[in-house]
Amino acid sequence: MSRALPPLRPLALLIATALATQFAHAADTELETVTIQTSRPTLYKVPDVNVGALGAKDPLDVPLSIQSYPAELIANQAAHTLTDVTKNDASVQNASVGGAFDNVNIRGFGVDWANTLRRDGLSLSPYMDVPLENIERIDVLKGPSGFLYGVNAPGGTINYILKRPTAERFASGKIELSDHDGYYASADLGGPIGDGRVGYRLNVAGQKLGDFNNNGDFTRKFVSGAIDWQLTEDALLRFDADYQHKNLAAQPLLGTQSDGSLPPVVDPRTLLGQPWLRYETDTYNIGSRFEYRINPNWRFTAQLGYSSNTRTAAFPDIYTVTANGNITSGDIYLSPDQTFKTLSGNAFVSGDFTTGALKHQLVTGVSMRNYEAHDGGFAVLPITVGNIFNPVYTAQPANIAYPAKNTTENRQPSVFVSDMVQLSANWEAMLGLRHIRYRNDFTRASTGVTQTYEQNVTVPSAGLIYKPTQNISTYVSYSEGFEQGGVAPFGTTNEGEWQKPIKSQQWELGAKAELDQRLSVSAALFQIQKSLEYVNSAKRYVQDGEQRHRGLELNARGQLSDNLYAVSSVAFIDAKQLDTGNAATTGKRAANVPRFQANTFLDYRIPAVRGLSVNGGVYYVGERELDAQNTVSLPAYTRFDVGARYVTGIGKTVTTWRFNIENLTDKRYWAAASYNSVWIGKSRTYTVSAQVDL
Repeated sequence: MSRALPPLRPLALLIATALATQFAHAADTELETVTIQTSRPTLYKVPDVNVGALGAKDPLDVPLSIQSYPAELIANQAAHTLTDVTKNDASVQNASVGGAFDNVNIRGFGVDWANTLRRDGLSLSPYMDVPLENIERIDVLKGPSGFLYGVNAPGGTINYILKRPTAERFASGKIELSDHDGYYASADLGGPIGDGRVGYRLNVAGQKLGDFNNNGDFTRKFVSGAIDWQLTEDALLRFDADYQHKNLAAQPLLGTQSDGSLPPVVDPRTLLGQPWLRYETDTYNIGSRFEYRINPNWRFTAQLGYSSNTRTAAFPDIYTVTANGNITSGDIYLSPDQTFKTLSGNAFVSGDFTTGALKHQLVTGVSMRNYEAHDGGFAVLPITVGNIFNPVYTAQPANIAYPAKNTTENRQPSVFVSDMVQLSANWEAMLGLRHIRYRNDFTRASTGVTQTYEQNVTVPSAGLIYKPTQNISTYVSYSEGFEQGGVAPFGTTNEGEWQKPIKSQQWELGAKAELDQRLSVSAALFQIQKSLEYVNSAKRYVQDGEQRHRGLELNARGQLSDNLYAVSSVAFIDAKQLDTGNAATTGKRAANVPRFQANTFLDYRIPAVRGLSVNGGVYYVGERELDAQNTVSLPAYTRFDVGARYVTGIGKTVTTWRFNIENLTDKRYWAAASYNSVWIGKSRTYTVSAQVDL
């Protein structure tokens, strides 16, 4: 069952002590009036991205669609979770599975929980919210990434880039208050140690919202550390580790009414689980990286990472309701102490060489990913709150008997090679290949029978780039993906059954440009095809037919003028289900994929008031289908966010005040559709914060 979260007071004391140490160090410096910069050319701009088997590249040199969201944007939008950030990307859809963890679709395809999320390119354990305090930026790499990272869903990959130690000593502390009795405190410290060959970075945070009597209430604590050690002029060793404990009020998705229509709209803060029912995670991540410069043209890199998540899996379910809010079908699935562990790593050499008139950038190496899970083992409790408008809570049952847990062991060793070939001053070609030996062993505890799937698969990728100028890049590319089959969800007749792995294919045509070194724009046309997975009319989760998504993406970020900055995105996606052999699904749209989605975030610095900026975001999500049969649609919605910040300082001390309102008009809308059920969007939320930087 849920364990009590240790009080946050010791964490707040740790934050205060760390900041006091840094403030005392800064007090030795004479303070003078600080000059606020009149221009910020790098605001919301990222110079390069880490692209798996291609290494670190400038986005203009990669024939793929990539969007990056840096720490400045995360701070100014008061973002704390993945969906807070990916609201800026029209090709990413909210796919929440209730009060548990953030979940998204990319280009209309559901993510592979066990493979999609990466931390500096290495796998993370699934079913958790990744904290953002130690994140420098989030890269969203779109399309099948079998060559880049190995097994993964076809929509794309989300890669969290960690903050690293800094060349100069600094300290930053932040306090944030929000409505619903919410508060947040964090500290970010870093700098060199001794002669500067070693540097450190420390992040700590604590957060609380409500008292677990409302939807969205949670508590969490977080700590992370990173060390960079320059062993020699040519050798760099990096370590990092983090820990998070999060306790979240479990909240169900809402099923339909008996006639198949959408459920009645309820207040988003109404708790439809139980006050004692918590989705709880304890997560650890440990990483290391060694880089050695063999000579001016060649480099060796090795990475190793371990990720662990132990969770109490708590899922209240509401399958059907009536128009007056009565729950006619529902229950609770509960399983404590589920564990998920991932060990991943790679080793590769990269370098430049020439063959005749051709210049090559070669990357070749090996990678591995070992994954082990002990999950399932759910007790099913016949408990609901009775009515979604007037919930009645019950006492926590005692002496619950839990079945034994299922075991999954997954191994994915692979070898890869890529070559970026400069054909001429304007033309480049990308060639890549990864060979994966895939093995998955699933042992069902109730029978003791192990289901084994093995396959050797080779996934290629190729692209052609044409640069008419140094700041403009056009490309065409082809890529393949290989993903784990889905697991039949709760409530299906084959619940818990693994589906076989799936191959996917993508063609993409795109263009990118850096305008006046201030504004980045991009456009991409794509088509992705893969086998379709869905819950059929017999409530069975199946692979049947084909899912084909065709789309157009338009993105822009950077300066529109000296004082106006923007992050904007538009996506058109035609998501079709084909050749299912069933008239109820063939030719229908895929669930939870809008035909049109768009967003714009504007940040304006007011010239007349030094240090004052205002911002606003508009987020539009078009109509989406609830299920594969297209029996009912979720209405389109538009949400507005606004904010302001004021920066002032004396000497080296800078204070930033921020005020944000999410969902300004308190719009009621369905944020996501999953498993033929819906998830309601958050109500209007206020936050105010003060950040002090030394």
